[in-house]
Amino acid sequence: MPVFSSQLNSSETPAFSDVTHQEYLLCERERLLDHFQPRVWQSSDLGFAYLDRDGNPMPERGAELYLGARMIHCFAVAAMLGRQGAEKLAEQGVRFYSDGPGKDSEYGGWYATVGGNTPSDRKELYGQAHIMLAAASATLAGIPGAVKLLEESIDLIDTKYWLDDEGRCVEAYDRTFTDLDAYRGQNANMHLTEAFLAAYEATNDKEFLKRASRIAENTVGQAVSSEQGSWRIPEHFDEEWHPLRDYNRDDPRHAFRPYGSQPGHWLEWAKLLMQIRGAGIEQDWMLPAAKNLVKGAFEDGWTREGGFVYTVDWDGSPVVTEKFWWPPAEGAGATRFLYEENPDAGLSKLYERIWRWIDSAIVDRSGGGWFHEVDRSNTPVTYTWPGQPDLYHAYQATLYPFMSSKQGIASWACSCRDNNKR
Repeated sequence: MPVFSSQLNSSETPAFSDVTHQEYLLCERERLLDHFQPRVWQSSDLGFAYLDRDGNPMPERGAELYLGARMIHCFAVAAMLGRQGAEKLAEQGVRFYSDGPGKDSEYGGWYATVGGNTPSDRKELYGQAHIMLAAASATLAGIPGAVKLLEESIDLIDTKYWLDDEGRCVEAYDRTFTDLDAYRGQNANMHLTEAFLAAYEATNDKEFLKRASRIAENTVGQAVSSEQGSWRIPEHFDEEWHPLRDYNRDDPRHAFRPYGSQPGHWLEWAKLLMQIRGAGIEQDWMLPAAKNLVKGAFEDGWTREGGFVYTVDWDGSPVVTEKFWWPPAEGAGATRFLYEENPDAGLSKLYERIWRWIDSAIVDRSGGGWFHEVDRSNTPVTYTWPGQPDLYHAYQATLYPFMSSKQGIASWACSCRDNNKR
């Protein structure tokens, strides 16, 4: 079906409010769930699967924590939106991480990877933050055991990761929480910001909102500058929070810690800044920073063939030119929420440009999900991402046009359930 109505360009209706587009998103939402829901759960021993391009489990990958937590979040949201069978999957996921193999009952926290060829017992903030997100969403959905899981995740972040004097978190430990990695990362703290916002809505505890704001200010506050390149956020730091600008120069395609700066993260932060503002913290720097981050992502990252390059160097030149599925999803959220506070036709055009590219280059109509990686000419490749394991970014992208930045996704879905809306 068409992505937008043929009259969109001649009307004053913003792209995300176009009726044809919203019908397209409703269909895409269900298509994604149709692909993942029957295949992603393996068993109470194996948890959520990593899926290949055809939607088949890849047992050699094991149950990866961040993916499993994202599945709980997505299916909790889907359950509140009326998806049949989604609540059961969320319940199974909560059990797996509450009293099943995903939880370390001896030392606390959750294993990075359970089973597979390379199991990992490291306690990385990235995965633990996603558990908080999952538990908060499941709490709003009324999933049994979710409140306790949320309380445990909050306690873990408080006691092991959060640095109150610094307003950010440490990165990773060994299984026993004895050996603390000296590395500090932007990426995990960004996802913890999202988790804190979700925890705030699940508990009404404003401390989580304050923490989200502190991480944001410490990480992207400098992006308020209109100076060229001020949006190029450092990704990697040492234990004193000094930027490591050459980190992983020899591993530029790393899935989580690549060299350079990532336009997709600039978009993700722009979205989060608008959500923090929507939740009630309206610091003067936030709106200009969000605008600057979106502007920078399109200036440095958007290619002639469409899509955002994975990484750029500190002068804005591309480093890894492959384009991943998640930056345009985050860009859709950022442009939609920015438009809400700043109704600019240019933002509507950017939103439209993003979704037209997603539909033409990323949506996999034969396999069922979204291609996770394409090259400069938009041909699917697998340099970094084998398979199509992630529902979270794509599914959320189908929801943004229906909601306001004043609510998080799970909170919005909860209100939809209460009002019998989809």
